[in-house]
Amino acid sequence: MSGDIIDSAQVRRGALFLVNIGVPVIVGAVRHQPDGALIGAVVGMLLAFADNDRELFSRLRLLALNAVMMAGCGIVGYLCRDLAPTFWSVFVAITLSVGMAARGGREMLLTARHGAIAFTIAADIPAFEVHQIWYVIGVVALNAASRVLDHLIAGPLPLQSGAALQKPLRHSGWLRFALAFSSAAVASMWIGRTLDQVHTIWIVTTTILVMLPDARASYRRIFERASGTFAGVVAAWVITMLFHSAAVICIAILAVAPLIPHHHANRYWLHTG
Repeated sequence: MSGDIIDSAQVRRGALFLVNIGVPVIVGAVRHQPDGALIGAVVGMLLAFADNDRELFSRLRLLALNAVMMAGCGIVGYLCRDLAPTFWSVFVAITLSVGMAARGGREMLLTARHGAIAFTIAADIPAFEVHQIWYVIGVVALNAASRVLDHLIAGPLPLQSGAALQKPLRHSGWLRFALAFSSAAVASMWIGRTLDQVHTIWIVTTTILVMLPDARASYRRIFERASGTFAGVVAAWVITMLFHSAAVICIAILAVAPLIPHHHANRYWLHTG
């Protein structure tokens, strides 16, 4: 927003996030399947970020690439979850790939990150139910449908600008970043699995998301994610304590969902919250 002029691209992004997060949440609440609502909303949000600024084909291509990567890494994570040597070897390989993918630009980094997150979720979620898989399939189709409708109405979606990063200049710098990224991710996985297995998914996902190929930006992102997480947990605790109602929780989610893309670019702590 600039002055009194509303950025139409921000409104479009907000609407896409509202649909792709809100629909699985509402469906999960109506069907009394909070686990489906959670996984549907999280996957819906991740895929909503995997959007492009070019023609519809390019937007759908990036969506399909992310969906396939998440499905593949999720299957691998689930299959090797109880095979310790294989699990750790694959996780190291995936996180090293994410670190090097940052060199290839936004699309490669998004896709690799989402694959690593899917691997983590599939490897540590207690059990998969059939209806959860349908939620995942549903949000992929929902993202595609909402993207097609958005394009038919308003055309190409301008890419959201972000802060410029001081990226490594040489191959050795990228290799150091990849090693640091993988080391931090592996350490977070070990901490989660050893000390707090219930929250392993969130510990590892946080590490994967905050690390950037720019030390200063990473430190800022780490601080903002920690403060935003604390604020979000407090807000969620207050809402659930005052209102023992799924309807109120759904309303709160629907209220914040369309603000996510704006806050992600401008107030990362509030996006995290």
